[in-house]
Amino acid sequence: MYILGVDFGSKYLKTALCVRDPQSDEISVVKTLKMPHRAAKQGTITDLVKAKEVFGMMLEKIKLEFSEAIDQYVISVSGENISSYSGTSTIPLWKQENEDRRVRITRTHVNDVLKAAKMTAYNKDDKVELHSVPQEFQIDDQPPTSNPVDMSGVKLKSSVYVIQTDKAHRENIGSILEGLGIKNYRTVFSPLATTETVIDDEDKEAGIIVISLGDQTTELTVYLNGILRMAKIIPFGSNNITKDLKILLKTDFSTANKIKKNNATAFSADADPEKMIEVENTSSQKSEFSEEFIAKITEARLKEIYDFVTKEIYKGSYQRMIHSPVIITGPGSTLNGAEKLFSDMNNSKTTRGKAMGIKYGKEELAEDFFTAAGLVKYAVVNDIFADHDDDGDGTGIMSRIKQFVADLF
Repeated sequence: MYILGVDFGSKYLKTALCVRDPQSDEISVVKTLKMPHRAAKQGTITDLVKAKEVFGMMLEKIKLEFSEAIDQYVISVSGENISSYSGTSTIPLWKQENEDRRVRITRTHVNDVLKAAKMTAYNKDDKVELHSVPQEFQIDDQPPTSNPVDMSGVKLKSSVYVIQTDKAHRENIGSILEGLGIKNYRTVFSPLATTETVIDDEDKEAGIIVISLGDQTTELTVYLNGILRMAKIIPFGSNNITKDLKILLKTDFSTANKIKKNNATAFSADADPEKMIEVENTSSQKSEFSEEFIAKITEARLKEIYDFVTKEIYKGSYQRMIHSPVIITGPGSTLNGAEKLFSDMNNSKTTRGKAMGIKYGKEELAEDFFTAAGLVKYAVVNDIFADHDDDGDGTGIMSRIKQFVADLF
C-alpha cells in the first residue's frame, strides 16, 4: 500500500512517498520531494491559488517518476489558528433504583464520559476538530487507569486532549485536495507527525519532550505514561534569527541566512571574540563583525524562542516528571549550539532526533522530511483510515473512541 505524506510548510512543500508492509506495518520511504512555494505564512495557507498550483505540480512530478497508484494521502495541518485543550468530565454510573450503587463499567460508559470530556474543551462554533485523544480514566478515588472497562464504581472521570482549528483553515486544505480529485485523505497536526518520526512507544511511556525548530514556527510535543499531554505551535522559528542578522549586520536576507548556517553559533560563550567574519552590506561594501557579536545576536533570539517553549513545559510541570533527554529536531536544530543553549538554560540533557521505525534505503532520512514521513507513520500507528465519522476525515472523537476502546481488547 502506497501512502503519500505531505508536509505543507511555511516555505516548502515536502513529501514522502511511503510503502506500508501489510504484515508488519513497517514504513519504507520510496521517494522524497521538496518544492518551494509562497502560499503560506507560519504554517497557515494565505494564497489558495498558489497552494493548489504547487500541490498540482508536486503530484505531476511524482506521477512522472512513479507509476504506481497512491492509495492514501496524509496532509499536515499547522499554524497559529490551531489550539489545543485538555477537557475533563465525570459521569455517575449508578441509578437510584440500584441499591448497591456500584456499577460494572462498559464500553458505553467509556464513550459517554469521553464525549462529555470532549465537550468541555471543544466548544467554539467557528472551530473544527482535528484530533481528540483519550488520556486517563479515574473510578471514584482509585488511581488513574487507561482501561476502566469491567471495573466497578459509582462515578467515572476521564480526560481527553482536543486539538482544533478554524473551519476555514481545514476547508482550504480540503479545497486543494478535492480540486485535484483526491478523496482518500486525512489531516494530522504537524507536531504529532514530527514527533512520531523520532520516538517509539517506550519513549511515550517513559515520558519525552520533543522540540522541532522550523523556519517560521517551533513545535512542542509532550508524552508521559504513553499519553499525549501537549502539542503546541509557537509562532517563531529560525527565520527570526536570519531577520535579526539581516538588520543588525546591515545585509540582505540571503547573506544573513548563509552567515546563520555557516558562521553563527547559538551559544555565545563558545564564540571567538577575535575571529572576524566578512559581511557584504546593503551598499555593496563589506564590513567585518566578530564571531562573538554574531553569536550574541543569534543566542538572544533563540533564547526568546526557548523561553516560550519552556513556559509551556512548566505549565504542566512536565520538567519535574520527565527525566529523558529533550529531543531537538527540525531545520533550525542544525544551528551550531542549539542543543547546548537549551541544556544550559534548563539544566537538562538534549539530543538530536533520529528517524525511528522508518526505512529510507541504506541512507538516513534527512530532517527536512521528518514531518512528511511522520505523517505516514502516525496514520499507520493510529489507524486513522480505519473508519469515518461525521467530520468525514476519520479523526473525530467517535473514531478515536472506537480505536481507543478496540485497543483495550
